[in-house]
Amino acid sequence: MSADAFRVKSRTLPVAAVRVRTLIAIAALMLYAAVGSWVLEQTYGHPLSPVRAFAEAWQRLTGIGEPVDIVPSGIPFAERRILVWFLRSLPVLSVTVVLGVALAALRPASHRRRHRAEVDHVARLLHAHGYSTVSSFALADDADYFFSRNGRAVVAYRFESDTLLVIGDPIGPEEDLRPLLIDFDRFCRERDWAYGFFQARPELLGLYRSLGLRALHVGEDPILETQHFTLEGSAVGEARRSAGRAARAGIEVRHFLPGSQALASSGQGMAESSGIPDLREQLHQVSSEWLSTRPAAEKGFCVGRFDASGLRHAWLSVAWNAVAKRVEGFVTWEPIWARRGWALDLVRRRQSSAAGSMELLVIRSVEEARARGDAMLSLSLSALADVERDEESGPEEFARARAFLRRHLARFYDFEGLFRWKSKFNPRFEDRYLVYPGPLALPRVAIALVRAQRPGGLLQALSPKSPAREE
Repeated sequence: MSADAFRVKSRTLPVAAVRVRTLIAIAALMLYAAVGSWVLEQTYGHPLSPVRAFAEAWQRLTGIGEPVDIVPSGIPFAERRILVWFLRSLPVLSVTVVLGVALAALRPASHRRRHRAEVDHVARLLHAHGYSTVSSFALADDADYFFSRNGRAVVAYRFESDTLLVIGDPIGPEEDLRPLLIDFDRFCRERDWAYGFFQARPELLGLYRSLGLRALHVGEDPILETQHFTLEGSAVGEARRSAGRAARAGIEVRHFLPGSQALASSGQGMAESSGIPDLREQLHQVSSEWLSTRPAAEKGFCVGRFDASGLRHAWLSVAWNAVAKRVEGFVTWEPIWARRGWALDLVRRRQSSAAGSMELLVIRSVEEARARGDAMLSLSLSALADVERDEESGPEEFARARAFLRRHLARFYDFEGLFRWKSKFNPRFEDRYLVYPGPLALPRVAIALVRAQRPGGLLQALSPKSPAREE
């Protein structure tokens, strides 16, 4: 197979197309001037001079030269208004044509998705090299791909607002990443697209920076290592006590692995296979109630959306209240194939759920993962969180900016509360970064991230409801 089969191509605006559109626009303008002049001369009997119209426009714009009278004197007022309007429209339309041609020639290339057929190939790369905790979203329906020349590595991204938002890090063998990133940077620059690697890992910061890219610390990823996780000691005392209260209240945790028939079936068969009556309907109720208290709709980038039929592709853990016969809450986990682990995705509960239900879900999930031989669980990004920083934290102004955002966005999203909840489990924290080409690209990447996360954009993201909390 040719290496070009793995290259993403995008429609650009060729010179020939610009030339043709320019000629059509000029011809249309000349036809408008000629036909309009002829019609008005035939109607009113006064000869018109488009040349004098442009001379008047130049004098008005620059103040150079003598004032120009574009229509003969002595014409009745009503006729004069029509003639003056027509003649003055010619320079305006000419400027419009020039600006339109310039914008058409300079605008970023439009994007066409070409590689959805390569999902199976990307899945194979993920199983071998998908180390990012968001790598599973490279298989999402809205993801597209830029492959290395040899097809052994890939950048998975989402196109948003002339910006390529990369899902985690490039995926592939280490020796193929540098040439892939060089080609990807050239690919974006040729089309005037910005790009950013969202939730990039610190392991690749050296490579990024050697290519002239910049890194901004955006949060912490709490990691639970299954073989070292314990409920003993004061560090996990709060989580242990909360989970104990839920267990004493009769909460049980049921696990449904990817492909579970409990979610693929329906009706009585589903109830029998899951042990929970109306499981799918109850999950939908929990999710709808949870969403009703959120400041906006579900997030949309590197985060899953609730889809009852699609849950069978994730690991689902359900908090089942055997006393009340209802689902109190649930979490879903997405695979991190190359690390033999899972990343927390959806976290949903009822407003009236039994205290400690979500803590019990996480603890039982760690125990289940350990029993299956999985190595780690990620509690997923805590945005703007900042534990003990080192020399990689970036300039001091970035730290001040994070603190400012945490304070002033608290009424829209409970960053601190979410971070504290995840810290209950005494995780090991991994830094996460936004990697971008330079200062001018950062605002474009930030705007694209907001639009990708919230379908309604910035205004919806800042909707004045109560702060969003995950637990």
